[in-house]
Amino acid sequence: MNQVFRLRFLITALLATFIVALGAACTTEVVKEVEVIKEVEVIKEVPGETITKEVEVIKEVKGDTVEVVKEVEKIVEKLEIVVATPGPVEFYVQTLDPNHKRGGTLKWASGGPVAHYDYFCCGSMNWHGTMHTMYDKLLRHDTRTAEMTVIPEIGTSWERSSDGKTYTFQIRDGVKFHSGEELTGHDVKATFDRGVFPDTFGEGLASVNRGVMQSATLKEITSTDSEVVFNFEEAPTLTHAMAGFTDFSFMISRKADWEATNGSFKQIDLSKVTGTGPFKFVETTADHFLVEANVDYWNPHTPYLDRVETIYFSPFTPALTAAGQTNMLDIFQATAPSDNEKLASIPQISSNTVLWPFYWHILFNSDKPPFDDVRMRQAVALVVAPEILVDGMGQALGSTFGGGWFPEGMGVQAYTADQLRTQKYWREPTEEDIAEAKALLADAGYPEGTPLPVLDLPGRNNKFNTVAVELLQAQLYQHLGWESEPRLVDVGVWREIKAAGEFDMGLNNALYSVPAPESFLRDITGTCDGVPCNFNLGKFEDPVLDGLFAELKVAEDRYAASVPLYDRLNEMWPILPMTQAGRNIVWYYPDVKGMPANGSTYAGFAEKVSRFDHVWLDR
Repeated sequence: MNQVFRLRFLITALLATFIVALGAACTTEVVKEVEVIKEVEVIKEVPGETITKEVEVIKEVKGDTVEVVKEVEKIVEKLEIVVATPGPVEFYVQTLDPNHKRGGTLKWASGGPVAHYDYFCCGSMNWHGTMHTMYDKLLRHDTRTAEMTVIPEIGTSWERSSDGKTYTFQIRDGVKFHSGEELTGHDVKATFDRGVFPDTFGEGLASVNRGVMQSATLKEITSTDSEVVFNFEEAPTLTHAMAGFTDFSFMISRKADWEATNGSFKQIDLSKVTGTGPFKFVETTADHFLVEANVDYWNPHTPYLDRVETIYFSPFTPALTAAGQTNMLDIFQATAPSDNEKLASIPQISSNTVLWPFYWHILFNSDKPPFDDVRMRQAVALVVAPEILVDGMGQALGSTFGGGWFPEGMGVQAYTADQLRTQKYWREPTEEDIAEAKALLADAGYPEGTPLPVLDLPGRNNKFNTVAVELLQAQLYQHLGWESEPRLVDVGVWREIKAAGEFDMGLNNALYSVPAPESFLRDITGTCDGVPCNFNLGKFEDPVLDGLFAELKVAEDRYAASVPLYDRLNEMWPILPMTQAGRNIVWYYPDVKGMPANGSTYAGFAEKVSRFDHVWLDR
């Protein structure tokens, strides 16, 4: 007899109302409309389509009133994974192509080599575009199609408590690490502890994406061999919870390895310390990173490839474009936007568009002079035009300007690029703006002619960071005579420099995997449990701002609640926002099968491209 694990998703029905006018030749009738919502359970396999159905029933009612009863079926979608008791879950990712082939080496491009292997420290594609092949996650996105549905991986099923504060996951049986040890729920807990509560293993450990669970108020994780329980202080929205459970940084590793290294994988030997994923580490050199198929992988269908070779190329460079054009690579991305039209004209190359939810901004170190003074931050905001920085980055990153403090489309106060171009702080500085900035500096103790402190401006040593930092430097000097020294560093230490407060101003990026300012922007500018949140690298603190984030979180009218928050940010300038999104093209040749359909568009980052377990080569 089969046991059914139900993964419950509530699909909100769109309830449309309309007036039906019924007339009679000799009488005047009153039309009364009654809407009845009926809940219907739809059983589907993963993945599936949402079914919506309307039934209109017209009933005659005694007298002159005609009652129009409209039944709207509210679909409660239940994704069912059927398992044979007591065996393992039968749902496995596999290619959607019935006539697939096995074998071959897939060659693709990513940045590298990396300075270390602690993937929690860094959000760059250099790590997550290269190492994802070797790991599994608790839940994942179904990267076979552009819908990117959330589906099981190590977590085979889950249950949400009635109050929404507890998620209980059943852990897949029979999963082994590449070193041969069995995976248990304790390994999953240890990995999430390292990401969300890094001090569990040692002080000062970085965790780039900690904020997605911190802002969801994750309080505690418990585990048994077969189960993991996540307890939240407040019930996160389903979207927020799923963003955390599928986050690209939570790649599951052994509890024993986390403990043996005190939570730092910087110096690990990947041949001994790795994951449970579809591919196993072979070697890394100055030129490439090579993995091979895990023949003991728990999924009996995947992988289809023998090997995946990641060839190191700097992003947005002519060399990368040339390697793609000549089919030296099977899949490549992060090409210079100026090359994309040329690549799109090549008929044998397919492509998908990935919308990067990037929130690039300039950090102020509010924890020390000169930017512990709001007047100094305001002065910079008056003379630095964000669009100029975005245009410079856009030459490489495909970044877009707009929104203001909040990206457009989140149901909160936001502005188009054209609107921002007319607004103080967001426009190119006018003579009045420059005069006001100089007056603010004078009021802060730096009248014109008084030397300003030379600013330390760290950035990553790649093309788009270099351009943006140099443009920032130029605007400060042009309008205020304020000197600064750009400092370009390796991506492996870039975030740690900022976390240590070793900067005055600096470029920073955050991904809004949860598209709500009270989540991602609070993480950048607010406090959590009385201290700066995980991504608040400038150590900015303002109780008023924290209160406004809290009000937005519970507001029924989100737009109205966002207005005072926007105004407060425009007054305090904890950061200087730049972009509201990025755009990346993934190119691939037709003999690469298993990718989302040619021409697809989807949102995400490296993990939506670089798993390759269901990809195969038609050769």
